[in-house]
Order: sequence, then C-alpha cells, then structure tokens
Amino acid sequence: MTVLLSACGGATEDPGGTSGETTSRAAASSSASAESEKPQTSAKALSDAQLQSAVLVDADLSEFQMSEEMAGMPAPEGAAKRTSPAKCQPLLNMSVGKLEPQAKAFRYSVAVGSAASGQAADQIGVEIKLFALDQAGAEHVLAELRTAAKNCEGYENGGRQAVAAADAPDAGDEAVAYRTSAPGSTPMWTTVVRSGATVVAFGHYTPELPDEVLSAQISKVEEAAGLNLERHR
Repeated sequence: MTVLLSACGGATEDPGGTSGETTSRAAASSSASAESEKPQTSAKALSDAQLQSAVLVDADLSEFQMSEEMAGMPAPEGAAKRTSPAKCQPLLNMSVGKLEPQAKAFRYSVAVGSAASGQAADQIGVEIKLFALDQAGAEHVLAELRTAAKNCEGYENGGRQAVAAADAPDAGDEAVAYRTSAPGSTPMWTTVVRSGATVVAFGHYTPELPDEVLSAQISKVEEAAGLNLERHR
C-alpha cells in the first residue's frame, strides 16, 4: 500500500511547478498549431453587379466629378500584344486593361477635379480601372507588377515607355506604384491596390494620387465585397 501511495504521490507532486507550466505551454502550442493549420479564407471574385456597385459616383466625392465610360478603353477579354523585354509584360497588360489571369468583370471610370489654380487646363484627372478576380489571381497580378516595376527599364507601347518604381500608398491589402513616361509626353503614375480579390488601378498625372479618390474607391470596393476589416495604417 505504501508503495502504491508513493507511486501516486510521485505522479502528482510538482515541487517546482514545472509540470503544470509545461502542460500549459504544450496545450498552448497545440492550440496555436491547430489554428495555423486551419484553411485560410480566400476572397471570391466580385460578381458583375457587385463590381458595378463599387464604381464611384459624384455623391461619393466632394471635389471630383465622375464619368463612367468605356471610350478608348477596350474590354479586358483576350491577351495584350507581346512586348519585349518579357519582364515588362505585366506593365503593358495593366496599361491596356488585359490582365493575366483575365478579369471576371471590369469597370472603367474617370474622376475629374479642379486643381488649386482653378484653371481648366490644370484639372486633375484620375483614371480608375476595377478588375474582379479570385484572390489567387489578384495576388499574382500584384506580385508580377511589383517585380516588373522594379526590373523593367522600359518597353514599347505606341512609343518607348520608360519605367521607374514609385512609392506606393498604405492602402488595401497591398499596393504597387510606378511611373511611365515617353519622350515629349507627360509622365503618368500608376497606383495599383489589391483589396481582397479586387484589383484597383489608378492612373494619375501627378506623383501624388488624391487621397480622397483613393480612400473613397477602396472603401467602396470593401463595402461591395462585404469586407468590414480594420486596416492598420
């Protein structure tokens, strides 16, 4: 009996308290491991109707007027022409609105605002392209653009387009920015933001993308996708 009591006592005694701590750490580790093994939720592509609801209208902005049209912007079906060097292809794809992978839905609009000078010739114009993809496709597009903006020095598209990486804003889930310029033409900056499975491209002729347009558009995309997520800026 004494032996049995000693054995039981030895199994439960923990003079230093280490057994309980070890058990807690093991349980916490097991819980964390199980959490990490849970499948990550992947955002689905917006439907055509959802993407339409994400298009900005005049009421969404205080200092800009919106115009939604497809004039001059071809539909995103099909592939863009091949350009050389191949590492620049993602930039041309974005320029003509024909992404790889192909967008499931697409919208194009323009925000026009007045510059501080008040002169009509100095109006601020921002082209906005909305692309609905699945999340894997959207992440692929951003990754390819980021690499191209860093490594591509220039490509042909109606003339030689010189390329330079630019500072991207802290917006959406991730963002990429770059500048393209052709001899004798005004440089254009392109800021591309991924919000879930939606890729939003802003084309602007000033280095700074107006924050009002950026914030309003990303918020409306999130609303359309039902993303009520806190962003840590």
